[in-house]
Order: sequence, then structure tokens, then C-alpha cells
Amino acid sequence: MENNKPTRRLAAILAADVVGYSRMMGEDEAGTLARLKGFERNVIEPTVTNHSGRIVKKMGDGYLVEFQSVVSAVECAISWQNGGDGTVPFRIGINLGDVIVEDDDLFGEGVNVAARLEALADPGGVCLSEDAWRQAKGKLKAQFEDLGSKQLKNIAEPVRVYRLVTDERTAVETSQGSTVSNEAQLSWRGPVILLTPFRHLGSSSEAESLASGLTETLAAALAHFEEFELIDPGSASQAIGSHGTLDAGRMLGAEYVLEGSVQVASQKARIGVQLIEAASGQRVWSDTLDRSLDDVFELQDDVTAFVASTMSDAVGQEQAKAISGKPDSDLELHEHMVRGLQLLHRANRKDNEAARAHFEKAQRADPDGLFPTLCLCWTYALELGNGWPLSRDDALEFSVSQLRDLMRRHPRSGHIHRLMSRLLIFEGDHAQGVAHAERALELNPYHSDMMIALGMARLWNGQPDEAMVQLERAFSTNTYVPEVFKLFLSLAYFFLGRCEEALRLLSSSEGGASNTRLYRVLNLVGADHVAEAEREAQLLLDENPEFSLARTQTVNSFKREEDRERLKAALRKAGLPD
Repeated sequence: MENNKPTRRLAAILAADVVGYSRMMGEDEAGTLARLKGFERNVIEPTVTNHSGRIVKKMGDGYLVEFQSVVSAVECAISWQNGGDGTVPFRIGINLGDVIVEDDDLFGEGVNVAARLEALADPGGVCLSEDAWRQAKGKLKAQFEDLGSKQLKNIAEPVRVYRLVTDERTAVETSQGSTVSNEAQLSWRGPVILLTPFRHLGSSSEAESLASGLTETLAAALAHFEEFELIDPGSASQAIGSHGTLDAGRMLGAEYVLEGSVQVASQKARIGVQLIEAASGQRVWSDTLDRSLDDVFELQDDVTAFVASTMSDAVGQEQAKAISGKPDSDLELHEHMVRGLQLLHRANRKDNEAARAHFEKAQRADPDGLFPTLCLCWTYALELGNGWPLSRDDALEFSVSQLRDLMRRHPRSGHIHRLMSRLLIFEGDHAQGVAHAERALELNPYHSDMMIALGMARLWNGQPDEAMVQLERAFSTNTYVPEVFKLFLSLAYFFLGRCEEALRLLSSSEGGASNTRLYRVLNLVGADHVAEAEREAQLLLDENPEFSLARTQTVNSFKREEDRERLKAALRKAGLPD
């Protein structure tokens, strides 16, 4: 029996129409046709080809074009509108939507929305649906003005519409009324990641159920992360089924694709995961996890936390690697943030100062942005914690004030609560410090940084046992945890009398960083290696001659006096000055 079910696929659709075509034809039919055919031959056809598009049909003065990627469609529209002399003005609409395929033609609401958007565009302009805008934002040197929700003719639900602004020198008024420059918009650009449904290998119903469960819990977990934008597997299933994972990722504007597989045998599960760069197809990170099926829900939570948190830092490292050869003078604004974060995680005085310069540049361009201001405040927190000379006398007051302002505008940012916890402990408000750390973990229970924040808050609050649980959990959850966080786990070990274990942990950290030396001194004294502690203390003073216990918040911000005195006694024994 013949299957008459229509073929459907997800596509980026561009609809274009000549402005005032009937009037121009009435005034000069032959000239208008000649100009349009010339524009088609010299601009439209080569531009569409250069951006891997397909002209579906021509309708007198109108064109319908299909692309595999929204970014390609928008780039084509920009070239299209910039390619003429103004004698044949076009309006263009772009939509990402479901289309019906019949022979070589396309039909359906995905096409209809694009056509209605084209009618809303200004002469020479481009309008996008919200679905298309989500895939294009941050990936082009262009701005988008939010025009609000519009009721389009013969379209059941209102569509939010965005106008493309391509002049890089122009600032536009957003729907909130504030002026946003193109430079500011690019100060932070999180990568887009497509999560594909986990595959089950073999015919086991348990594997099928586990694969489905992992996909759902991982999608929910990744939605908590502020560092990247997630394309949910449910919204991409049709594109994945039609094009495969990598092609679907490219078409949807994803920079990375996260995929996984599940095998089950003898009450054991083997879960494979890999993160792939969409453009090149190269594997960025992969791992294999073997787990018992005794508690499936615990297994799902365990694997979800590991994949979500590790993937976040793996992406960050990949971004840093991608710009490693670029001099600072050639970096784009969002790349200044990437390099600044790389330097910040090294947690030494010289790199901290260099990181601040990158964050200051981003903040000047985007004074209301979350991450530039947040990361700038982190540089001051590191100075306060490690006893380095302060870049500003009011570093603590300034940072707390900045974070309170950010918190009003971004109340669900775990990263703000995470840093606020640290700063309030520096101020001596340990109860609020712990509360903010708990809130950070509540906002993103899968992020190793939030686990570490709560571990640190508990440690400085006089609860080393509870601190150790959180800190060790963070390291077991994320194989990419920055080296600097080993210091806090070593400090928990110091208070618990596990100094030899702490020294083994620190042996893999950067030995040249003065803050690492501080924690080595503590644990060397705790392990009764006093002579070696004295040598390490002298190296610390050589690197940081202005060091004193009085100015080091790592020592002075502990809640309990006995904890502060225990730290000071060990450091004095090694020869460090008050």
C-alpha cells in the first residue's frame, strides 16, 4: 500500500519580495524586469550559493529560499540587502520552522511565517521570528531589535519578531528602551550546545529506559547552567532524525553536540558520552562510566552531575584553546572574557592582574553585563583571600555593592550567590555566607563550582567534615575542576589531621604559585616537616615580599578563633610574619 504521509523537515526559510514592484512595473516595465533579472543573476543566485542555500521557487518579484542553518540564512540576507544599488529594494523575512516537502517545493506554517515576517520588514530590512533569532543571536556582527509579539495573518499563535540591524557602528534602542551597542552585545557569548537523545545499544528494555531517563534528566540539568545555551533534544528530534546529529547541530546553530549511549548487562550499566565540535566533527571530550543498576535514580543523578559539570569546564577549556595563538590586541570582546577566565583560574598574582585587564575591557563595553562585572569582582576576591596588594582600597565594599546590584537584575544566577558567599565571609557574616552558598547550589545542584562554594563556606564556618564532603564530591563530579580548588580541599584535610594526604593532593598543583605555597606550608607543618615548611615559606616571601598574616583573609576570615589561631601558629612556625 502506498504511503501518502507527507515528508516533513526542519528548515531555515528566507522569504524575499521586491518593495513597490507593481508601481515600478507600471512606470517602467522593461527597465524594472531588466534590473530585477540583473540583480538575481549578479547578487541573489551567487549569494544563495555561497551560503549553501537553495532557491525553492521564484514568484514574479518574490523568492523562497531554504537553508540548513539560520546563521547562513541571515548572512545571506545581509549580503543580499547590501548587494544592490537601491533600485530594486527588498524586504526579507526569516523563520526556523517545520515544513512539508512535496517534490522540490516547500509548504506549511514554517513557510507561511517567513512570508508574513517579510511583509513586516522595512525596505532594505530583515525580520526574524523568535525561533530564528535564538539560533542567530551572538553569532553574527549584527544586532537585533525586539519588536514584540505580533499577530500574523492566518497564523494561529502570536510570533515574537526581531528586526536585524547590521550597521556595526550604530546603537539601537531595545524594547526596554536602553541603548545597546554591538560591541557590548558580544562581551559575553556562551556557546550553543545540542543535546541529542542517548542511544541504547542492544535490545534490553532496561537500556532503553535508562537512555530515555538520562536524556531527560541531563536536559533538565544542563538548563541550570549559565555558561552556555542548550538546544533541547525534544525540539531538535525531527532535525536529528532527518539529518543526523552533526548536520542537525550545524543547521540549528550549535557549536557543540553532546551525545551518549547506554549498554546494560548483568545488573551493570556502561554509559558512554562524548562532546563533539559541530563544525569540524572533532571530539572535544569523552568518557565511559560503569555503574551498578541497584538504584537507577541514584545512577541517573550521579551520571547527570558528572556529565553536566565536566562538560561545562571542557567547553571552557576548548574555547581557551581555540584562541591560544591570538595576541590580546586581536581578541574580540567575548574572547577577552574567555582569556580572562583562563588567567583567573591560575590564581596567582601576575595572572590575576592580567585577567582584570581583560574583564575591565569587557565591562567598559558592557557595563550592565553579568559576567564582566562578576569576573572583575572575582579578581578582587583573590587579592583579599591571598593577601596580595589590593588594586583598590575599597575592594571588598566595592565588590559587595556590585554583586548586590547584579543580584537585583539576575536573581537566579548561582555564580553571583557563589561569590557573594565568599565576600560576606570576608566581612565576617558567616551565616549569610553559608546561606548564599546554599542558594548557589540550589540554583544549580549539578555544578561543581557551586559544590565547592558550599564546601568553602562550611569550612570557614568551622565545619571541616561537612566541607570535605562537598569538596570531594566536586572533584568526583568533574574531571576538569580547576587546580586552584585543590587548595581548599587541602585546607579541609589540614583541619582534619590528614596533612600527608593534603600534601599528595598539592603535589600535582602549580608549585610556583604563592597561594599554593601557603597551603603547602600549613600542611608541611601539620605533618611535622618543619624544615621543608621553612624553605617553602621563604619562597613564598621571595615571590610576595609584602605578605603578612594580618592581610590574608584566607587566615583571618575563619569564624572560630581556635581555627584562626591554629592556622597562624602553623604559619608562624614556618617563619611567616604577622
